[in-house]
Amino acid sequence: MEFAVRYVNGPLQGTGAITVPDAAGEEPPLLQRIPLPNQGHGLQRTVSDAVGGQQHAVYERTGFNEPSGEWEFSLVRVE
Repeated sequence: MEFAVRYVNGPLQGTGAITVPDAAGEEPPLLQRIPLPNQGHGLQRTVSDAVGGQQHAVYERTGFNEPSGEWEFSLVRVE
């Protein structure tokens, strides 16, 4: 099942879509942990690469915008 989504803030701000198995239900997940593109430079990228981690944005579902038919998600944190 595919859902239209809007990320209201953070690095992924804008619209998109997510797909979940049909057995997952009629609503998208409450939380999403989404890998971010590795665009860091200098020390930030070096430290990130050293610990072997890619940054992830954690978004929480905050509501449904009926006129647009989009589920809205807000940034909780970047890890």
